[in-house]
Amino acid sequence: MAKIKFDDDGIGHYIKDNFLKVPVYQRAFAWEISNVQDLFEDIKDSYPEDYFIGTIVVNMKGDYLEIVDGQQRIATISLFFVAVRNLLLRNKMEENAKALENDFLQKTSYRGDLKQKIKLNNVDNNFYVEKILTNRNIELDKESHKRILKSYEFIERFVDNWFKNGGIEDIYNLVAFIEKKLRVIIVTVSDEVNAFTVFETLNDRGLALSQTDLIKNYLFNKADDRLGEAQDKWLRVTGAIEAAENEDEILQYIRYYWSSKNGLTREKQLFKNIKDKIRDKNQAITLLTNLDVNTQLYLAILNPNHLHWKDYSPNCVEYISALRELKLTQNRPLLLAILERFERREVEKILKLIVSWSVRNLITGAIGTGTLEKEVSNQAKLINEDKIKNTLRLKKSIENIVPTDEQFKKSFEIASVSKNYIARYYLTEIEKSYRGTSELGPIQNPEKVNLEHILPVNPSNLNDWPGFNEEIHKTYYKRIGNLTLLDKKMNSREGNSNFNVKREVYKDSEVFITGSLKECKQWTTKEINKRQKEFAEKAIKIWSLEI
Repeated sequence: MAKIKFDDDGIGHYIKDNFLKVPVYQRAFAWEISNVQDLFEDIKDSYPEDYFIGTIVVNMKGDYLEIVDGQQRIATISLFFVAVRNLLLRNKMEENAKALENDFLQKTSYRGDLKQKIKLNNVDNNFYVEKILTNRNIELDKESHKRILKSYEFIERFVDNWFKNGGIEDIYNLVAFIEKKLRVIIVTVSDEVNAFTVFETLNDRGLALSQTDLIKNYLFNKADDRLGEAQDKWLRVTGAIEAAENEDEILQYIRYYWSSKNGLTREKQLFKNIKDKIRDKNQAITLLTNLDVNTQLYLAILNPNHLHWKDYSPNCVEYISALRELKLTQNRPLLLAILERFERREVEKILKLIVSWSVRNLITGAIGTGTLEKEVSNQAKLINEDKIKNTLRLKKSIENIVPTDEQFKKSFEIASVSKNYIARYYLTEIEKSYRGTSELGPIQNPEKVNLEHILPVNPSNLNDWPGFNEEIHKTYYKRIGNLTLLDKKMNSREGNSNFNVKREVYKDSEVFITGSLKECKQWTTKEINKRQKEFAEKAIKIWSLEI
């Protein structure tokens, strides 16, 4: 039977008496400066009285104890001991510094070998040793490394201020406080599976853990004698996503994948739903295997330059770029299902439709974000259940929520756009339509071309704009018909001038929809409405529902 032991100890003393390591499957150092500040504010406020900072769960693993829960606190306290050691060295107290290092940081054997008291995971440990322990120059190539360095710099300032206020004796007293009076409950378990159960139970009783950590530990628990396999798969998934995006994207991927198989699942429901459905080791391994297999598909959805797209037509890259540019995420469960289940020739047709559906909904506001995500997740589920097998059936299945041409046109004719990146996308696509080509060269580059409000956001003198008062200006300045694309230098030079001045600038623009403004004698609501109606006619064809 697995054994569980509970101990009460000072965190410094516990580090002094043991060798600890963060296992490879645990996430990298995640504490932000605010977390470190909170801990050291608590230390400052409670000193010199005993202060409890929580529970640590460890698993006996050879000559090291593996930290199942508590790595952020232990790593942060380790940074404190480094800061104190370095303070002693700066004050020519080498023997004292060596003694502290031997107790809390790295122990020197009689052979002269060094053994770390605390080893971080494989992502962070080399940086911790090279940059923090030995102060060598090393590249900050991970977000967790930046967090470690910022945390150390904060703690170093804390220690220096403590020294300035009370001298070396107060530093020794602070070290003794961290060693003996900064208290933790140590839960030591004899096997990993039991450790994961304790970890989850602690969360149920009020300790705040991330959904990602809970899911990981639950799946590891269920994996039983296939734990090593589960850990390998988890590492491949999280490593690939962290390398390409960031650690926050891991949870999003799991949620979108789960929604594609089971229907819409909100973030706060995800862990519970996985617990309810994954009941044994085979189900846990199957889920992890599927997540592993589909990771690159998810990364391809996020990145139009992903290698996955090399065998697809350039149009697919353009459609994925559009979804990324519009910052649309609700469709990701559907995209995962399509890429996993549909043949390549069907993917291009569906991506085109998804972009058209998305734009039509943005313009009309026909359904809310939550309803849209629910609907696309349900469609994804139907695809995964083999109830929808091609583009035509998917189009038929979802047509009840897609705005018709007439609805789209009427909404487009009066639409205003508050978000510049969305307006830029609309105008770029309309410009392509006028030119009859998708090749726009430098004018597509956001660094060279600005979004321009013809009727300015803040006109120098509203009287220079006939027919506009404050109320009409507020109604019209964000209208699509009042927006265009313009060289940044031109834009900054004449941004708030009257129309006659701006028209002289527009006539030299390479952008068709901007250069054509030279034909307008004045700029009133009539011109804005007329131009927007022309754009609406283009929009029906650009974001058509034909396949």
